[in-house]
Amino acid sequence: MKDSTWVGVDYGLVLQAQRLDVNLSVVDAGGYENLSKQVSQIEDCVSSDADAILVSAVSYDSVNQAVQRAMDAGITVVDVGNGFSLPDVPGRVLQDYVDMGGVIGTHLAESAEPLKVAVLPGPAGAGWAERSLLGFQEAIEGSDVEIVDVKYGDTGKEVQLGLIEDVLSANPDIDALVGNAVMVESAVAVLAEQGRTEQVALYGTYVTPETVKLMSAGRANCGPSEQSSLIGQMSVDLAVRLLEQEVLAEPPTRFSPEPLLICGSAEGGSDNVESFDATGSFAPEGWQPVSVVESTR
Repeated sequence: MKDSTWVGVDYGLVLQAQRLDVNLSVVDAGGYENLSKQVSQIEDCVSSDADAILVSAVSYDSVNQAVQRAMDAGITVVDVGNGFSLPDVPGRVLQDYVDMGGVIGTHLAESAEPLKVAVLPGPAGAGWAERSLLGFQEAIEGSDVEIVDVKYGDTGKEVQLGLIEDVLSANPDIDALVGNAVMVESAVAVLAEQGRTEQVALYGTYVTPETVKLMSAGRANCGPSEQSSLIGQMSVDLAVRLLEQEVLAEPPTRFSPEPLLICGSAEGGSDNVESFDATGSFAPEGWQPVSVVESTR
């Protein structure tokens, strides 16, 4: 798993599977470029007679056929974390990243300061990345915040480092970088090397334990928590409820925890990082991902 967001989701999946005493298998596609691998994994779940499949899609559109085949086979599918565009899925547990990008956009727009920003949303084609940019754009409309550059790329550290260096080189007067958490983590060292730590602020469209630590140290500014481990817990819980045909009164189109905006001392009066409760967001420190939970029944 590439970053601690997904470790947090895995922790939540495992925790709730153990609580409900159900079998769980977790497989990782290994990156947003591995569409064919994820499609094969979905097909393997179908052939193994899974009762439910929880899908964190590597592509907003391109997993749709595989998911539809799973549903045609009578399998309950829950859209988890990233989002995909296929309608009429039995359940969805995810933050709409329009909201996540909007949280940061609103925060910057309300500062009433003229800012030139570059946005590094994450992988092109990933629903969460593209929708985070959309939410940010909508939130800053009519404000003094100007987007001067947008760079998409995988959330691997090397890819993000390259994008950061390109953006900083092309935009010497930039005020802030906004985007995925790996970008925030990677940009700290680049800005320090270039002597621009005080000139360029860092805002995430989501947070990891690493970015929260950077906020505590005054080296990153703000970011919202999607509460990843809660999303994992809610996903297993919803799948079991759907399998048991539990009727939900006027069920929403998706379930999600409330995003939490976290800011560090670098953000002045908005600093709240020391009061942030990470219980619903991250796995406990030192926890290692688990791929199989076996029911005791």
